[in-house]
Parts: sequence; C-alpha cells; structure tokens
Amino acid sequence: MDGFLAFLQVLFSLLFVLALAWWSTRYGLPLLQGTQTRRKSNMTVVERIPLGMRGALCLVKVGERFLLIGLTPTKIECLAEIPAAELHLPDGETQLPPDFAAILAKSKAETARLSRQLLRRARRVKERKEQEDE
Repeated sequence: MDGFLAFLQVLFSLLFVLALAWWSTRYGLPLLQGTQTRRKSNMTVVERIPLGMRGALCLVKVGERFLLIGLTPTKIECLAEIPAAELHLPDGETQLPPDFAAILAKSKAETARLSRQLLRRARRVKERKEQEDE
C-alpha cells in the first residue's frame, strides 16, 4: 500500500509540473515577451541587431516615425530618427514575426503532407512486391 501511495504522489507531482509548464508557456511567456501588447499598439520593433554580448541596435516604429535605439544593460538611448524614405521595408509596412501558433500549424500541415507522401510510396512498394510474388 505504501508503494501505491508513493506512486500516486509521484504521478500527481508530475501532472502538477506539466500543468505549470503548460500554463507558463501559454500565458506567462507572451506576457514576458510583450507579444500581446505589441500587436495592439502603435509601437513595433521592426529590426534588432545584436552588438556583442550585451548591446543591440533596434529600429522601432512609433506611429509613422522610425527611431534607431541603442540598448545596453545600463542604458537605452535614442540615437536617431530615420526617415521612412531611407528604409527598405516590404510594402512600406513592418512585418511582425509569426507567432508560435502559426509556426505550429505550418509544421503540422507539412508533417501531414510528408506522411501522406510516405504512405503513397509504401503502398507502391507493397503493390510491386505483390506483383513480383505473382
């Protein structure tokens, strides 16, 4: 009986950790990344280029203005305002990175396509073997 109770304790602990991990990735991670507010606001990060281990340059679109921002661990500084005419943006608009759901859906579709292709090839091989056996 003690072994069964220990098993149940381990099982519920594992389920709790899995539920906590699911909740963190579903709700906690988007909050940390700011993806929910980014899609609804007038401010987007168009491009980010790392400069070494701790610094980066960011091109940010605020309304219709584009700002070049320098980031360091201790400081955030607006370096310049860049006219939109000098930038090479596709169709004059910024492209948001695809969200995880879009990537997952595309991956599922590709996996299903490859699975169907593999099944077709397996059927052909099976049919050829049957023809050779006859």
